[in-house]
Amino acid sequence: MLNSISWIYIFYLFITSILAFDFGLGPTYYKHGDKVDLLVNKIESDTTQLPFAYHSLPFVCRPINGAKPVHLSLGELLKGDRIWQSGYQLEFGVDVPCNRLCDMVLSTHAIKRASDLIKDGYVVHWTVDGLPGATTFESTNHRNKYYAAGFPLGFVSPSDDEQLSYIYNHVMLVIRYHREKETASKNGGDPKYTIVGFEVYPKSVNDEHCPGSSKNYQNLPLFYSVDDKNQLIESKTTIAYTYSVYWREDNSIDYDSRWELYYENETNGAHVHIHWISFINSIILIFLASLIVMIVLIKVLKKDIANNGNNDNISGNTVLPLIKNDISIDIDGDSSSSSVTNNIGSGWKNLINQVNQIPQYPIFLITLVSAGIQIVIAIMGVISILMINSIGTKNNFFNSHQGAFFSISIFCISISGSISSYFGILLHKYFYHPHPHLHQTSGNNNNHNNNNNNLGKTYDQLTIIKLSLLFSAALPAFLFLIIFILNFFVWAKESSAALPFGTIVVFLLIFILIQCPLGIIGGNYANYANYANYANYQKSLSMPQKLFFASMKTPPSSPLYEKQFQFHSKNKPSNDSLLTKFISYGKTILIYGLIPFGIVYVELLFIFNSIWLEKTTFYYMYGFLFITTLMLFIIIIESAIVAIYISLVVYNKSNWIWLSFQVGSSIGWYIYGYSIYYFLRILNVDDFVSGLLYFVYMALASLMIGIASGSIGVLTGLIFIRKIYGAIKVD
Repeated sequence: MLNSISWIYIFYLFITSILAFDFGLGPTYYKHGDKVDLLVNKIESDTTQLPFAYHSLPFVCRPINGAKPVHLSLGELLKGDRIWQSGYQLEFGVDVPCNRLCDMVLSTHAIKRASDLIKDGYVVHWTVDGLPGATTFESTNHRNKYYAAGFPLGFVSPSDDEQLSYIYNHVMLVIRYHREKETASKNGGDPKYTIVGFEVYPKSVNDEHCPGSSKNYQNLPLFYSVDDKNQLIESKTTIAYTYSVYWREDNSIDYDSRWELYYENETNGAHVHIHWISFINSIILIFLASLIVMIVLIKVLKKDIANNGNNDNISGNTVLPLIKNDISIDIDGDSSSSSVTNNIGSGWKNLINQVNQIPQYPIFLITLVSAGIQIVIAIMGVISILMINSIGTKNNFFNSHQGAFFSISIFCISISGSISSYFGILLHKYFYHPHPHLHQTSGNNNNHNNNNNNLGKTYDQLTIIKLSLLFSAALPAFLFLIIFILNFFVWAKESSAALPFGTIVVFLLIFILIQCPLGIIGGNYANYANYANYANYQKSLSMPQKLFFASMKTPPSSPLYEKQFQFHSKNKPSNDSLLTKFISYGKTILIYGLIPFGIVYVELLFIFNSIWLEKTTFYYMYGFLFITTLMLFIIIIESAIVAIYISLVVYNKSNWIWLSFQVGSSIGWYIYGYSIYYFLRILNVDDFVSGLLYFVYMALASLMIGIASGSIGVLTGLIFIRKIYGAIKVD
């Protein structure tokens, strides 16, 4: 059985790796005269979320005969990449002062299309040897050079009243290479080289000749005319596309550090300084929160548990508040009365029978927690792999830096499905098949002698399959459904971000053949796992109840038990209205989401800028992101403990499970609120589809972060409740 499962896992990892990743297999070595491929990719803009395939644009040179698309990973396809071979002829080390690529005869519609894209700020993405074609910048002190991936499609002249667009029809390509001494010694003195830089200098030229280094040339405007009905007047315009190539040896950069210029920018030092300040502030916040939790656990709960059972000293020595019940109950049937308080002790202890009750909507809660566990594993896996990958290019695992995020995400979400179904089955048994002493109410004492371990009872295979699929496949199925719906809007815009039909089929195959079987395997492991430790935990929770019952004059089977322990007084939980619950949930979000959001705010700002505002930049500070994520989880754990403590002690409410989820998930609302602010105040998006994509994607991201954080809160609550109630001893 185990060998079969192991082989299934190996098969899964092998197939998923092939489909999802585009592994880099090390440097490519060139010698003088070798052919070098220039690959055209796409155009994209910071003002829209709709990239377009470069080879499909109506105003650029068509791919030469025999040009083929390049195989792409799933991550690159999700990112909108469409890489094709081009007609640019490059030979290593051979300079080309001027070469004609093609002459394009364009219609008025093509001219208008080019003009609109230029006005929208679209930039072109090409690659050589895996390096993006870059626009070169110099720092203000002229000491440092850095790259921005891509180059503009054209420019708009600010001096023209008509805001004419000018297209870049000539490019000067400067390719920098490094001489590899190791390869020269191994090959008997025949040197080999690696490409370490790819710079593109575009120009708009109004004639058929290459401008070279001259500045005495006119730019090429894009003219088109419309009639009285604002319809385009058909005409033909010829544009000559030319290019020049220059190879320059640069020994200041080697292959291992060739990506550093893409990471550097004018404010790089300031960014690092901001990260460190944010890190120190987060440490201070966590220290203060840890201090509060320490007071709760040591100064309060420990003393209160130590005083448990000492009825003579309860009123004077109990640290936590007591339940003050004004109802007097005649236990023996005579005129003498006994105060309920004298038999109960500290209020939070008397909730021991309520804290383990089945919460509202248990299946929904278990599904959320299982999905949250899946997301947590995926988040930590993605950040860890990217963090290791960013430590020098020797450790680069992928050819595409930007597409790697989506590829790794697919891999981690798929592999974590088995773990989510495993914990989902455990939680299902926790809520639906508890220890017999738990979840009992007055009059239900018939099962006291049936001390069979219901938690160890196994489900039938059909039930396991259904539950495992629910707990492992709910998240990816939901994400796929949303992306599939959005795909229609993107497809209508003819954007390269629209997923091809073949890619959709591949995702379905991964879901059906990999995700679902792995979920069933994880569920079966949980179904047949050893529950000895868990049974002891349930038993430890039930023992204080039995001791309480044994020391009471009123047995649990008596109707008076309900009066004493179900709080038929002012402490009884009321059936709050929907508005009251909404207000309470809003308060929880405001209070418990503020500090976690403060911890992640700085990293969130840099990530937002990299994804939405400055698409030509690369986010690379994965070390800070990893530490920030750990600090976020720590503060959520501490917030959940404090919230449960306040709920039990101050308000005597036992509905801690949903409360702990609300506390953890509150950061998701803060992130989505910030995304709305970012869209309104920082972004300049006026296209409906682009705005729709932004808000839906941010809603998905905020929802996933909220569910992940909420699951951490629930798991924290389970452990916290176990510790405090399992430590109660009654003599």
